[in-house]
Amino acid sequence: MMPVETNNNPQVDELSSENAIDDAPNHNTPASVFRIDNLSEVLDPLCALLNLDACEVHLRNRRNGEWESIFHIGRLDFIWLIEKITDKNSFLGRSFQKNENRVINLPNRRFSDLNPALQTRSYGQAAAYPIYFDQLPAGVFSIAHSRKNLLSENEVHFLRMTSEWISGIIAYERESQQQRAKIITEERERIGMDLHDGIIQSLYGIGLSMENARHGLENGKKDTIHQIDTSLEALQSAIADIRAYILDLRPRQLRHSNLFDGMQSLIREFRANTMVDVELEGTADEVANLEGEQIEALYHIFQEALSNTAKHAKATKVSVRLWRREDRLLLRILDNGKGIETPKPGRRVGHGLSNMQARAEGVGGGIEIISIRNQGTQLTAWVPLERKR
Repeated sequence: MMPVETNNNPQVDELSSENAIDDAPNHNTPASVFRIDNLSEVLDPLCALLNLDACEVHLRNRRNGEWESIFHIGRLDFIWLIEKITDKNSFLGRSFQKNENRVINLPNRRFSDLNPALQTRSYGQAAAYPIYFDQLPAGVFSIAHSRKNLLSENEVHFLRMTSEWISGIIAYERESQQQRAKIITEERERIGMDLHDGIIQSLYGIGLSMENARHGLENGKKDTIHQIDTSLEALQSAIADIRAYILDLRPRQLRHSNLFDGMQSLIREFRANTMVDVELEGTADEVANLEGEQIEALYHIFQEALSNTAKHAKATKVSVRLWRREDRLLLRILDNGKGIETPKPGRRVGHGLSNMQARAEGVGGGIEIISIRNQGTQLTAWVPLERKR
């Protein structure tokens, strides 16, 4: 028989709100789709496998101390009244504050935070398992059942492992959020440096050149017209650079259900911003029945490739081909630009190429880049036609 109100972890001092997870959702912030999808993948079948009445996940926000029920599955509407968790004598409150794995047998009227429908059940159990983050409780995973047989030792161990898995999901999500924030910061710094060292300096130089031309007109110098023409050429070049940055900073989202339509839209935008000729070889049939994640990967790879061409290649022509071969779909982007230069020592390398490779490999594909200085660059990306599970 399962012991009642077991304590399987060392008891620690009660935790303040500062020790709970700092990015747990509050009442105004829904749990992320990533977290909900992953919880559903495991807890839905868990409920069916163990014949549970319900599973719940509650997290506490470190900043304001508020609790949020971020996930619920099962026949019952709820197991615990979340508004009573802050009560130190509540079942979940004690489980959280004392780092305890707790189990109670039903019926049980001692805990007012328990669903009244469970308080009067003739048999069954309710259990709570703390969710850890940075080795401190961040929330509670709980289950309830009204089976005649109590939880076995193996089932209890499995539930404990499930709470640890939930902790891992939260840790991974927070690390991903921090990584995304870091990437955004780095990109802002990169854009700021590129604008300052490139476009802004070019515009400053154009301004000085025009100022010299004005003084030349006032003093009757003969080369003034040539100086103005040179300034206008430099201005056109600066405008092209600005258009390239605008293209790169547009939201990276596929607005079409079909990859081919999305690629055509990117090409029209690329032509308008760079005045570079683009030829597209392929049809919508090539991407028929392609899975969503593969469509997104190829779309973003294509967008990144066009952006790199606009910013760095100084190309006058781009050739794009989309075709199928055996068990894969291939995308080739070929330009006649200056090629990819080896970065100078100490100069920062952008994330574009590594991002494209990560996207391709993330769906089971890959990329290949061939670049010849002053002759151009060819990028070939491919994805499998059937995603391996």
